[in-house]
Amino acid sequence: MFFDSWAQVFRVLAMVGASYALIIVILRVAGKRSLSKLNAFDFVVTIALGSILASTILLKDISLSEGVAALLGLAALQMMVTWFSNRSHRFAKALRSEPRLLLSDGKFHDEALRNERITQGEVEAAIRKHGEGKIANVSAVVLESDGSLSVICQGPSRDFTALRSVLGPEETSL
Repeated sequence: MFFDSWAQVFRVLAMVGASYALIIVILRVAGKRSLSKLNAFDFVVTIALGSILASTILLKDISLSEGVAALLGLAALQMMVTWFSNRSHRFAKALRSEPRLLLSDGKFHDEALRNERITQGEVEAAIRKHGEGKIANVSAVVLESDGSLSVICQGPSRDFTALRSVLGPEETSL
């Protein structure tokens, strides 16, 4: 009940690694909106920890040592991903979604809306929530990495330093 074999423990660790990578790939393909305010790593860890815990508790063919190995393996993967993300811009960029400009200076970016699967109505709802009544008064709407929409008003988009990461070099005077 507490230990079956090292082979089973190593099988669980291998499955944790493969499952973790697969979930990250699926979430990157699915897009930012599927995360609903969680970043991909929070989502993966939350779901995986719950699943591992439930499996360890409910399934008789999974020993406690295998469940602990899976939880520790997942925690170690999470720490490694964070460590590499903080040290490698290329690694971080491959895993994280970048913010995307959906509207600037009152004009919708139709290609960005299509690529991110966002409707103009959703952008307009975010503008209304921000308290603005005229789209022409909106400097920018950005789809953030966590799936939320940020609305910026009060001037031309090229004047805002917070938009450097979503404006092209030719669009900014910063």
